[in-house]
Amino acid sequence: MVKNNNSLCTVPFLFCFYVCFFSCSGEFLASTSDLSDLPEQEIEETHVIDSADFYGDEISWDVGEFDSLPDLSPDEINEIGDGMMDENGGVESVDSTEVETIELPENRFGIGLVGPGNPSQWDLTHNLTGDGGYIKLIFPGVEPNLTSTPGEWIDAVCNSYSRNLIPVIRIGPPWGNRRIRNMSDGGSFTSYTQIANKYAMVVSSVLSCVPPSTPIYFEIHNEPNLCYEWPCQPGEAPPNPAVPANWMHYSDMAKEYAFFLRDVSNAMRAIGDSRVKITNGGLAPGGVVSCECNGDGSGGFNPGITALDFIREMQNAVSDIWDKIDAWATHSYPASGLGYGFFDRYENCGPGLRFFENELSTAGRSFPVLITETGWTIHHESFNWSREEVADWTVRAYQDLWLVHPSILGVMPFMLQDPGWDNFAWVDPSGNPYPVYNAVRSLRCSLGIPPC
Repeated sequence: MVKNNNSLCTVPFLFCFYVCFFSCSGEFLASTSDLSDLPEQEIEETHVIDSADFYGDEISWDVGEFDSLPDLSPDEINEIGDGMMDENGGVESVDSTEVETIELPENRFGIGLVGPGNPSQWDLTHNLTGDGGYIKLIFPGVEPNLTSTPGEWIDAVCNSYSRNLIPVIRIGPPWGNRRIRNMSDGGSFTSYTQIANKYAMVVSSVLSCVPPSTPIYFEIHNEPNLCYEWPCQPGEAPPNPAVPANWMHYSDMAKEYAFFLRDVSNAMRAIGDSRVKITNGGLAPGGVVSCECNGDGSGGFNPGITALDFIREMQNAVSDIWDKIDAWATHSYPASGLGYGFFDRYENCGPGLRFFENELSTAGRSFPVLITETGWTIHHESFNWSREEVADWTVRAYQDLWLVHPSILGVMPFMLQDPGWDNFAWVDPSGNPYPVYNAVRSLRCSLGIPPC
């Protein structure tokens, strides 16, 4: 969700700019119950991926095996992807056998930053998450004229590992130039090999900081199902009978992002380092049907779809797209519905917190899941919550879902510290922890994850 605070968009929570009509509509797909009452997603027969592919033999925690799924039939994908809900607000199960529990690392705690961070923020992250915790970093600035990796990016990776943290790096274009499609080979919008080599250059330059047999994750771009994250120039919209001239349909956005993800993944994997793990860019749960092509994505838009529709179109464009990633990144924010009703009280938020289950079902695959954005804000539309309520609900989400779900690798709520996003922050601008920071740290310590 995060965007440069100096950008044209000044809405405090960015994807709500595009999907607030959902939360304001008064429509609800289903009632919800306490999250602990929600049924587990059931998935069809599995085959095993060796956990050493993710963590190697030298990692300090016990790691089991990850389950993965074969492709589902088109009918099964459509049935699951419709986001059907049961009477308790859970994902309605399909005809399937129960998935085996995935044995995951002991430490799933993490937090997100809004850039590469600084020593104070790296220290605060380690104090919060403990050894082996996750730190989400953002590296904005990959563009065709990039000739070397910025030193602050390399420092952030090295300092994360020196604090026994695992980086999950959202890597993408500069804050002021999100026009990835204009970085395509020859303006084709379907081939991105040249810019993909710049991404691979950045990855190669930080690997000297990565300990042997330890993963480093790269989340490729951010929420490409929103207009300002996949903007089009005037006159460059692909012809599509579903939209007027100079408007871009989400199916074309999804197709182009799938080509981009494919090429970036291919370039990164060509490095030949098994420590490098690739994820999709987390999608906004609520997306846009179409965007006006005005250059920066700040023009007209039509909301009305969810990330599930975008996932289907990615898959239609590149049939093996999910073979290009190693883990699934998700922005499963608390919400009372699928793509709407964000930041409601905890008891109502099962559909949003478990949205990743719908995403995986729509993709027809099972991946280890990295929740790279989630969490509550204290102010949003009609909701005003206390810092103490946010702390209580976050701890309950860990206890009821994030620490026990069989697929979750790590959880990186949005976000640690930034004056422009203080309603979401876990630490104030002066470095003083808010209640949610202390509550989650206490939970982590109670589980015996050091240091405390």
